[in-house]
Amino acid sequence: MLYRYDFRYSIAKFYFNNALRLNFSKIVFTGRSEHVSKQRPVIFAPNHRNALLDALLVVMATYHRKQVVFLARADIFKQKLIAWVLRGMRIMPVFRMRDGKDNLDRNNEIFNNAARILKQNNQLALFPEGVHNPKQSLLPIRKAVPRIVLPTEASTGFTLNSQIVPVSIYYRDIFAFLSDVYITFGTPIEVNQYRDLYNENPVLAVNALRQELEESLKKMVVNIQSEEYYDDYRRAIDWNGDRLSEELFTRQKDGFLQASLHIVRELDRLQEEDQVTFEKKMAQFREAYELMNKEGLRSTDRLWKPKTTTLLTTRILALLISVPIALIGFLNGIFPILIQKKLQSLFKDKQFVASARYASGLIFVPLFDLLQTLAVWFITGQWLPTIAYFLLMPLTFFFALYWRKWWKQLQRDNMVHRFATQEPEKWQQLLALIRL
Repeated sequence: MLYRYDFRYSIAKFYFNNALRLNFSKIVFTGRSEHVSKQRPVIFAPNHRNALLDALLVVMATYHRKQVVFLARADIFKQKLIAWVLRGMRIMPVFRMRDGKDNLDRNNEIFNNAARILKQNNQLALFPEGVHNPKQSLLPIRKAVPRIVLPTEASTGFTLNSQIVPVSIYYRDIFAFLSDVYITFGTPIEVNQYRDLYNENPVLAVNALRQELEESLKKMVVNIQSEEYYDDYRRAIDWNGDRLSEELFTRQKDGFLQASLHIVRELDRLQEEDQVTFEKKMAQFREAYELMNKEGLRSTDRLWKPKTTTLLTTRILALLISVPIALIGFLNGIFPILIQKKLQSLFKDKQFVASARYASGLIFVPLFDLLQTLAVWFITGQWLPTIAYFLLMPLTFFFALYWRKWWKQLQRDNMVHRFATQEPEKWQQLLALIRL
């Protein structure tokens, strides 16, 4: 049953978690020990920016004996094979009006299953926005969470003591490989505080709980609401995030996330309190963006602290020395790379690129490690080189991926160094324009 512990899920979780660690440069969890109970039924309510990875990151953060069950939109269950895989991952479908009015009655069974999961003191997860949103903003929160948890609590006289835990998932670069991700568990919402209101008026209780969940998420999620100034806000985070993280949030492991939240709130406050100054700052941001375009710079470049010539030279030498290892790694992983490129080309929506990349690495790197190891065995007929290759293939391939990241970063740092040293006045002008 979906709400019972299954050791196969734990084995799969171990494998998926390790693949996630290889997919990101840094994964930062905060608030789990303070806000996620081991003794009480919990519904996780995360924002939804990245298809598959959002769910896997929530699963990664859950306690060993708590095997979270996700509810997802029913249209992704249309193909039998995909439906079988999703159910094996403990994902249940939820039907919407667009899936057909007749299908809505099938939600009763789903909600009954959800109720049994909570009554067994286990965990559910549901994306309350209803759809994914790759932008750094929060969509309106829908009513699915309160519509599940309130009737469930009511059926037991509000004795379950269930909690709704808002979750913020923040990708520093949602499309980049080996980037950083921050997962924050917020203060739980106590469902039984809505007992009297629900007994009096269920509709009002559902709306009130939905509103509280939305307000909780707004405090945690980097929420750029302005369409007109969206790109300006986003670049302001790129330009100032690292600096403010060091200046204001030095001792916090999620310093960049806190800096991003601070930047958005300060710009929102400025727009509300002083529109003239806000417009001036937006004009400065756009002037800076035009200047950077002319110089071939990007908003993600490290502008505040250009690297020294000595450091850049040292890094160049280190990368050149390690070129043979990187080449071996790329050759070892050439088939997974080609398959990943093909898979990514199948998705028109860029939002699925990161999930496709993760899935291809999860499946095809170990598969081709095994196939290529067998080829080594057939060629050499010896165990020692065969075992050595089996171990070294994924290690060299992963090193090659990091080498590529280091090489690209070196190129960007070299451009910033050249700009700062050859055009010092323009560099100082740029820093003044982007400073928040």
